[in-house]
Amino acid sequence: MMARASELLLRRRPVSTGLAELDGLIGGLRPGALHVFYGDPQVTDVVLYRVMVEASKRGGVAYLNNTDYYGEKTLIDATTFSAVSKIARVEPLKALSAIRCAAAFNAARQVRAAERLAEAVKKRRKVRLIAVHNASAFLDGEWGEASSALVRSFSILMEAASRVSAPLVATAAAAHSETPEAMPHLPSQVLERASVVVFFRPEGLGPGGQAGQACLASSPADCSSDPRSLVVWCG
Repeated sequence: MMARASELLLRRRPVSTGLAELDGLIGGLRPGALHVFYGDPQVTDVVLYRVMVEASKRGGVAYLNNTDYYGEKTLIDATTFSAVSKIARVEPLKALSAIRCAAAFNAARQVRAAERLAEAVKKRRKVRLIAVHNASAFLDGEWGEASSALVRSFSILMEAASRVSAPLVATAAAAHSETPEAMPHLPSQVLERASVVVFFRPEGLGPGGQAGQACLASSPADCSSDPRSLVVWCG
């Protein structure tokens, strides 16, 4: 009983994103909690891949991609994922082997894809991360059925994350991204359940490659004047 309690305590401690600056900003990823990373996809995609690679060192990763697969022809950008893996000093194929993928090709398939991934989480031991890529992909301006499907999908995945004490990390676009007050393009029912919301915008290239500014956005404002914002070197 003592050993079991100790194991549960360890599983509830925040885990690293693999990016020291981001860990310093948010305190790591909280097991069982929802983390929303939104903004420029050139930054959020790289950050999500880095989080996935870091989690692959400790166990399995459950990954849901929202994409037009027939147009994109891929679920994970191999070039970007490989580059991120090498920076993290992980063999790309080893990292990929730890990932169980599901895909939603449109809003109608999101719930079913989330259910399949949740079932996989139940069956697979040591799932250390649940990741949702481009959660806002199918949302239209009027929300409607696409919004309801997305809310249901997050409910399913949050339950799975809580069951296995794994962080749930989701990326999304920013609504009205041309303004500094850009909010995540996600339904309020999803945002209300998020423990951490971070806004990313590009900062150009640095000595290590692509960089982005991250802003802790519990109530998004102009990140340039927010003392809780910093530059994250993504690799």
